[in-house]
Amino acid sequence: MELVINDFGTFIGKKENLFEIKKKDSKEEYSADKVDRIKIISSASISSKAIELAVENNIDIVLTNYFGKPYARIYPCKLGGTTLTRRKQLEACSNKKSFVISKANVLGKIQNQLNLLKGLSTTRENLFAKEINLIKRLLQKIKPKEFNNIEGAREELLGFEGQAASIYFSCLAKIIPFEKREHEAKDIFNISLNYGYGILYSEIERACIVAGLDPYLGFMHTDRYNKPSLVLDLIEPFRQFIVDRAIINLFVQKQLNENDLEDFEGNKILKKESREKIVSAILERLNIELRYNSKKLQLKTIIQEKMRELVRFLLDEQETYESFAFRS
Repeated sequence: MELVINDFGTFIGKKENLFEIKKKDSKEEYSADKVDRIKIISSASISSKAIELAVENNIDIVLTNYFGKPYARIYPCKLGGTTLTRRKQLEACSNKKSFVISKANVLGKIQNQLNLLKGLSTTRENLFAKEINLIKRLLQKIKPKEFNNIEGAREELLGFEGQAASIYFSCLAKIIPFEKREHEAKDIFNISLNYGYGILYSEIERACIVAGLDPYLGFMHTDRYNKPSLVLDLIEPFRQFIVDRAIINLFVQKQLNENDLEDFEGNKILKKESREKIVSAILERLNIELRYNSKKLQLKTIIQEKMRELVRFLLDEQETYESFAFRS
């Protein structure tokens, strides 16, 4: 389970093998054996003993701001993987493997955008039939592509990605009241998406660290100070099935609207109750069980397995790397 701390002034302490969550008017206890991670959203405090208990049980502690973006995390000093993994990751940035990985992630993202639109279209009299065909043709252009140099590959793949995103969000605008996709947004839909992506970002970063990958050394997203390029690469194919689907459901069910926003230091943010709705919806998606490699696994476990597959590809233990395609 995931402990989500969303109340101002909460204190997280330790009592034997339990996390003690003390709020203004209540106290709750959770066994460390049943907690996977602790997400702290509001202003709260945590004792060193509680941190020690979390580290001993491999429990991730993530701190996020009111926009859902993680700004810090606590994990054991001993990371997963080996130095060899990181060396191979660095080498791959300048060889053909970077093309294979980048192309796989772009294909996965666009395929999952297509799959989600297909799912939405079936209950709306094929509302997106024209756009679905456009994305199909775009996929057919990308699949046979071979690249001669890294910069050219990045530029062309980003171009394809941008085209697909434009078509995809124009479809969503037909069923959700928003004008366009914006990262620095003030409307409820974009703010909700950004908040949800922050939660997923944390999940991907944790999976990278556990697998022994460097979150800041990407293949398609270029290196930049304080920019987790690999996380930004690997999050792309997971956005649609996890975050987009969860947020769309909340809007279609009329559980979110402009009244769910409030002013905070000159910005629009989600109200506490709205954040809780989004966190709950996305955690539900992460816990969905899917058939994967002849096994029934939770989606969050599949994310971790994809990171391990990437490591095996980097170490030449696996011939190629493919992104994951979902059925919406």
